[in-house]
Amino acid sequence: MLITIHLPYLIKISGFTLLLFYFIFLPFTSSSEDKTKAYYYYLLSMVEKNPELAEKYIKEAIKHDKKSLYLKKTLILIYLENQKLDEAEKLAQILYKDNPNDKDISLFLAKIYILQNKPLKAASMLENYIKFSPKDEIILGLLINIYLEQRDWESALNSLDKLLNIDETNYLAWLFKARILKEQKKINEAKEAYLKAINFSMDNKLILIETLKFLDEISDIQEIENILKSYLAKYPEDEDFLKILLSFYIEKSDWEKSEKFLKEYLEKGKSNPELLYFLGYSLEKQEKFDEAIKIYETLLQDKEWYYEAGKRIIEILRKKGTDEALRYIEEYAKTYPKNKNYYIFLANCSELLDFCEKGVEFAKEGVKAYSEDLDMILTLASNYACLENYSKVLELVEPLLKTYSEDPFVLNFIGYSYVELNQNLDKAEKFLLKALQLRPMDPYILDSVGWLYFKKGEIELAIQYLEKAYNKLSEDEAIIIEHLADVYQTKGEKEKACILYEKALKSAIHKKDRERIEKKFQACSIFK
Repeated sequence: MLITIHLPYLIKISGFTLLLFYFIFLPFTSSSEDKTKAYYYYLLSMVEKNPELAEKYIKEAIKHDKKSLYLKKTLILIYLENQKLDEAEKLAQILYKDNPNDKDISLFLAKIYILQNKPLKAASMLENYIKFSPKDEIILGLLINIYLEQRDWESALNSLDKLLNIDETNYLAWLFKARILKEQKKINEAKEAYLKAINFSMDNKLILIETLKFLDEISDIQEIENILKSYLAKYPEDEDFLKILLSFYIEKSDWEKSEKFLKEYLEKGKSNPELLYFLGYSLEKQEKFDEAIKIYETLLQDKEWYYEAGKRIIEILRKKGTDEALRYIEEYAKTYPKNKNYYIFLANCSELLDFCEKGVEFAKEGVKAYSEDLDMILTLASNYACLENYSKVLELVEPLLKTYSEDPFVLNFIGYSYVELNQNLDKAEKFLLKALQLRPMDPYILDSVGWLYFKKGEIELAIQYLEKAYNKLSEDEAIIIEHLADVYQTKGEKEKACILYEKALKSAIHKKDRERIEKKFQACSIFK
């Protein structure tokens, strides 16, 4: 993974990692007795919290295993932790003479020089090492960071160009070069370097994403599309590339290209509900409503996409108008198989299109067929609530407590019905607080609790819960907004109330709700 290398990397190494290395390297360096003593003092140094004692123990370990490079590296690490830079430098330089290609020693020396405020000396040390390992990401990253902190663009570029002269396919060098050129605002050169990086990187997705982000920043739309199409042609089974290209079209609202791309992919026999949904959405955005509905209908039997597909169908039907919506519902009722999803979809569809009586009919039929199904019963209860028949809601839902006493939706249905009927408010409070405990972030349950306290005359508590409900909404919900406005109105904060009444009116679905909220909003004109 490509990351920016931070200097503390050179200090923090876990004791367990050190121990593993010690076990690997120790057996080849000394006699059995010395190994045992060296190991003993090494362990003491690893667990010792006093830095001076830790240093003493590791030096004792080295006495018993003088040839152990690993123990000497550990001593350098302890020197660094104890801020003994001179001792660390002296030992590291001795080790470096015999081990010029050792990565750890090179990193230690670079770290020492950085702490001594000798960045160019650190850079020189890293440049020497990078000759042996030109694609070492950690070393290269640290080297370039040193130059960037000094804002020494030219030295950084010269160092990278040296590496590229050795190996033109060094994608890390191209990537770092692109970043520097980007900082210098050399857009065309940066673009060329980014394209080289992805060309040589064996399809590294992190480099691809960084390149695409850069191209997006410079609004090079065509290049983005070309790259993604090329990758997808090369890896047609890789859904990551597919989704990136699709996201690109959607973000740019290029619905025609999105439609064409998805149809071509799905025609190859690929079955993907997510892609089907976005095909429907692309068609919908082009106002190809009938074609979009057919796509969404295929998803109504899918557990994951059922809700979203049904929601999109309802939104299209709202645009088509009342007569078209009714015709669709009737045609769907005649055409599709009568399973659970059939009844729930038609009941929900009817409710959200303000045909709640029809919704009750479909849900009743569904309850007959699926008498024990919780979703089906709650769908019928929701349609009765739409008709404001809360006595019927209680008649349906209260018996469910025997089986579903811990279900937050059952508890909310019962508690809210009591509140609307203005009866058993203490009992309602018990049910609603339990529901809230089970789903503390649910805006509908928060609204029920707030509305309960409003009915009980506890205005401050009501505001507390209703404001939370309002802030948790993913989309405007007229009744919740109206409830909050009613509480503000009662409290005397009329300006806040009027702003919310206007917002609630815009989002109201049902005729009776619109008429009720409109009267409240019109009263605001008198207030003004």
